Amino acid sequence: MLTAVVIINLMISLVCFYIAARVWKIRRTIARFEVRIAAIERCSSNVLGKSPDFFAKRQQGTHQLRRNYQQLESQLQQVQQLLGLLGLGRTLWRRRDRRLR
Repeated sequence: MLTAVVIINLMISLVCFYIAARVWKIRRTIARFEVRIAAIERCSSNVLGKSPDFFAKRQQGTHQLRRNYQQLESQLQQVQQLLGLLGLGRTLWRRRDRRLR
């Protein structure tokens, strides 16, 4: 009888030891995932923390480019008007030369 109780206790101990080993392994896996998740969170926090400044700078740059484009567009219109006037003057000058001949 005593032998049966000892054997049953040993079997229960082995099952508990196996369960404890599995729990310890699962706990280690969870700890590794926790470290990885913390690293990912730090990286994403660094990236996202800098993004408002990045977008604000790009927005200012875009605004400046639009302003420069508008100025260049008005200058282009002025140059086109000037070239049109020069072309008109050239045409009138040619007509004047033809009449004088």
